[in-house]
Amino acid sequence: MFDTTAEIMITARTGAGKQELLVRWPTDEEWSERARRRKILITRLGRGISETSIDSGDSDLRVFEKIKQNGAPPLTPGEATRVFEVLAQCDVTDCRLEGDEALVELQVMGGMVSHRLRLPSADQVLALRRTVRVLDLPYNKQELRIPLEPGAKLWDACGGQSADYTGPIPAIHKDTAIRAVIDYLDREVSATNEEKHF
Repeated sequence: MFDTTAEIMITARTGAGKQELLVRWPTDEEWSERARRRKILITRLGRGISETSIDSGDSDLRVFEKIKQNGAPPLTPGEATRVFEVLAQCDVTDCRLEGDEALVELQVMGGMVSHRLRLPSADQVLALRRTVRVLDLPYNKQELRIPLEPGAKLWDACGGQSADYTGPIPAIHKDTAIRAVIDYLDREVSATNEEKHF
């Protein structure tokens, strides 16, 4: 069971050596604040090659200061980012359709969880995609901003549920689950259309 109400002990290497950091699970508002400030930078290098980097700035440090418990030591921005990489672990291990529903399995910090939800409509998927901001920058660069709230709201609208949580289901997990379903549907449509041309 994933417990969003429990305190979490994270072992981290800092400038002061190995540290035990006690934190609470961030609220959905704190996850959303972090997502709003993160920039995904894509640099087109030419010949079809691009490079992607993520700039969290000081957003991870700002949220860490809110979630640290029992006088956890101060961290640098990079150390706070490392803590959030541990907390934010949410990898899709399986996504399959069962009738008009999808079952998504995620590997998250502490184990596996599964989500069941109705399939989103095409209009809902388009509305979600419109929430991503894409900025064209000078020198062959693009900046992406991907908000967390719209994905979590779509998960709710699709009747998302899971029995693998104690406490509320985090928005970051809802967002990952709904995007996995959308990716699955996109691949399914592409494969079907390719088959029809042969």
